Amino acid sequence: MTTRDYKSDCIIFDDSYEGYSAKNFTLPGIYEKHISTILVPSGMIENRLERMSIDILSEYEKSGVQSVYVICILKGGFKFASDLFKSLQEYSFTRRNYIKVSIDFVAASTYVDDSVGHDTKITPCTNMEKFRDKDVLIVEDMVDTGTSLNELERFVKKYEPKSVRSAWYVVLML
Repeated sequence: MTTRDYKSDCIIFDDSYEGYSAKNFTLPGIYEKHISTILVPSGMIENRLERMSIDILSEYEKSGVQSVYVICILKGGFKFASDLFKSLQEYSFTRRNYIKVSIDFVAASTYVDDSVGHDTKITPCTNMEKFRDKDVLIVEDMVDTGTSLNELERFVKKYEPKSVRSAWYVVLML
């Protein structure tokens, strides 16, 4: 993957990025002596999440979509998927065309003992047949090799959804 594979509206931090001095932020006392740099402030994360929600809903609105099933990749993607799901629901209520947003879970991993493996193990936490002829948004917190996400997309497509899209928060350029 290269940076040109992503939309130009992504926020990209290159290797020379040094972050912000932790002295500019309020930290819990137990962390103050251990943290010297903040790479991404929480306000930036929250704002980006809101922007992503608006962009995602706009794309679905353009396609005439009325409901979306979010599939969270467990376990790592839970916090991001939960926050994105909440934001999608909140912004959906403010839109001209309300889009119903539901969430389900799938465990997918290519890691073996903290190292990237070759085979992706996918364990659905729901009956995948419910996604037939539905619009699906797969949510991942971090994409490094893209293997889990690609395999899960192929797996979900076996159930013939109307559409499959993906959203992720961090892409590691290895």
